[in-house]
Amino acid sequence: MDAATFRWVLVIIAVLVALAIYLFGQHQSRLRKRNAIETFTREEVDSAFVEDEQLRFELNNLNQILQDNEAEENLDEIQINPAMEAQKTPFALPDPEIFVSTSLANKDEARLISYHLRHGDFRLITGEEASAAVEQVGLELNNDALLEYREEGELAFQVASLSAPGDFSALERLEFTTLGLNCFIDLDVCDNPRLAFEAMLKKIDELVRMLNVKVYKPSQELLTISDVTSVRDQLS
Repeated sequence: MDAATFRWVLVIIAVLVALAIYLFGQHQSRLRKRNAIETFTREEVDSAFVEDEQLRFELNNLNQILQDNEAEENLDEIQINPAMEAQKTPFALPDPEIFVSTSLANKDEARLISYHLRHGDFRLITGEEASAAVEQVGLELNNDALLEYREEGELAFQVASLSAPGDFSALERLEFTTLGLNCFIDLDVCDNPRLAFEAMLKKIDELVRMLNVKVYKPSQELLTISDVTSVRDQLS
């Protein structure tokens, strides 16, 4: 065998030995990874329970790969039951229940002129807001703990709370809140309904400006100019 051929044989043998060592190393590495995953928990790895520095490096690298794969997944696209999720509707809280006192609830609607002053989103009116508005408008607390307004010494209209218990007995307390004001005229006890109605409209306008509320009919429909004109016609 000449020198050139001998050198090529040595090169081939060296390549084969290097390849065998590399493949054996890869095989041992896979075995170590598998055994480590089956044997050790993530907490044990993090606490340096594994003494083999090379194995710990490989396990930490494996953990990082797993974390990177999890980060790449879009969890928002996961659907447990697509058929059921398609039937879902946006969750919304029900509107708070408007409280109507028994005395008003039992009253003949034809003998009442009643309007609700409240926020469109049912936001509560605080005691501080209500007290300031009551004082500014000139409403007074009567013996039934309702607010009332008198025009020329005569009772024009009263105001109940839209939250239980329906009165303003706790108006001066810090924790007082209400869904709104129920301004009403009881036609059975009103001597001058037309005068009372005009007075109530004027004070409602002031309250709306002060409290930044809207005016609703008992049906919870917004009050319109047409509604006001209709009542005026009935009272004329």
